Amino acid sequence: MSNNVSGVIRQWVSMPGGSCDLRVGSGAIDTLGSVLKGSTGKPRTCALVTDNSVGEELAEHVRRELTDAGYLVRPVRLAGDVCACTLPAVEGLASSLAELHVTADDVVCAVGGSDVLSLSSFVCASWCAGTSLCHIPTDLFSAITASTTPSGIGVAGIPDMLATRGGAKYQLCDLDVVGTDPRDGASLDARAIMAASALCDSEQAVSRLWDRAELLVDGDVETLKDQLADTAKSRGHLIASTSIATRQTIDYGQTFVRALTRLTGGSIPRGQLLGEAIRFQSRIAAAMEILSVDDVLTMDELLDLLGLEPVSADVDPDELVSALKEERFLRSSRFILCLPRGIGRVRPASVDDDLLAEHASAWCATRASR
Repeated sequence: MSNNVSGVIRQWVSMPGGSCDLRVGSGAIDTLGSVLKGSTGKPRTCALVTDNSVGEELAEHVRRELTDAGYLVRPVRLAGDVCACTLPAVEGLASSLAELHVTADDVVCAVGGSDVLSLSSFVCASWCAGTSLCHIPTDLFSAITASTTPSGIGVAGIPDMLATRGGAKYQLCDLDVVGTDPRDGASLDARAIMAASALCDSEQAVSRLWDRAELLVDGDVETLKDQLADTAKSRGHLIASTSIATRQTIDYGQTFVRALTRLTGGSIPRGQLLGEAIRFQSRIAAAMEILSVDDVLTMDELLDLLGLEPVSADVDPDELVSALKEERFLRSSRFILCLPRGIGRVRPASVDDDLLAEHASAWCATRASR
C-alpha cells in the first residue's frame, strides 16, 4: 500500500464535551501506537474491532502497530451483517467487550466502514461510563462522517433512531487505506458531505472548497488531504456549537436523501441525492425570500464543480411529499427543513404545505427520465 503523499496532517476537531485528534495522510496508521499511548498511558488491552470487509493484511498491519506499542490486542471480528447498526449488534459488541474484560482503562480500535465505526461509537460512549475509541476508516465517506456524526442505531426496522454523539478520541485517516480515486462512489459521497458541511459552516469554508473543487475532482491527493481536515473542522464546529439551531444543521439535506432513497430503491448514490437535496432546499429558500437567486446559482455551480450532477428519477410528486413528511415526522412533531439563508449559513425553518407541494412537482418534472 503506497501513495506519493508527503506528511500527515494533524487536526483537532471540536466535539461535544471534548475533541477528536484527527490524523490525515499516507502512512497515518504507522503512528497508531504512539497516538494511543497518549490516551491510556501505560499500554493495556486494546480490543481491535473489524468486520468481514477488512482484509487480513490491513488487520494484521494494525495489530502489529498496537503490539509493537505494548498493547495486548484482543480481536473482535464482526461476522456477516452483525456490524449493522441495530440493537442486536450493540448487544453483540458489548458482550464481546465483556468477555475480553475491556474496561475504561483500556482502548477500542475500530477498523472499517460507517457501520463498524458508528456501532463502536455507540457502545464505547457508554461502556464502563466511557471507553477510549480510535477510528480507522476504510473509505472516504466514513472518514468524513463516522467520528463527528456516527449513524444512529436502528429500532423496529427504522434506521438511525437511537442517536449518539461522536465519541472517537482519535481518527487515523490513512489515504493508502481509504482510497483516493475521485470516480468511486465513496469519493462522490464524500464531496457531497464536503459541500453540505461548508454551506452550513461559513462563507470562508465555502470559498476554500470552491478553490479546491476542480483539484478534488481531478484526484489531487494533497488537496484531498487538506479538504478532509477542513471538512472535519467544519463538522466539529457545527456539532459543538452552543446554538441548537446550528447543531441541527448537521442533518442538512438528510430528510430528502432518506425519502428519495426509499422511493428509488437505493438506485441513486447518496452523494448525488444529497446534491439534489441542496438544490431542492435552496429553491424553497429562494421562494420564501430568505435566499437570493444569485446564491442559488452559486450553490448550483459549486455542486457542478464537485461533479455532483443532477439525477434522473421518475418519482410521483405526491409520493415525494408524503415520503418527506413521513421521514421528518419520525423524528419531529413539526415539519422543518434546514434551509440556506446565504452562502455558508443554514438554519431550520418551517415550510408551508402548498410551497412544498409546488417545489416537489417542479423537481419531479425536471428530473423525470426522457
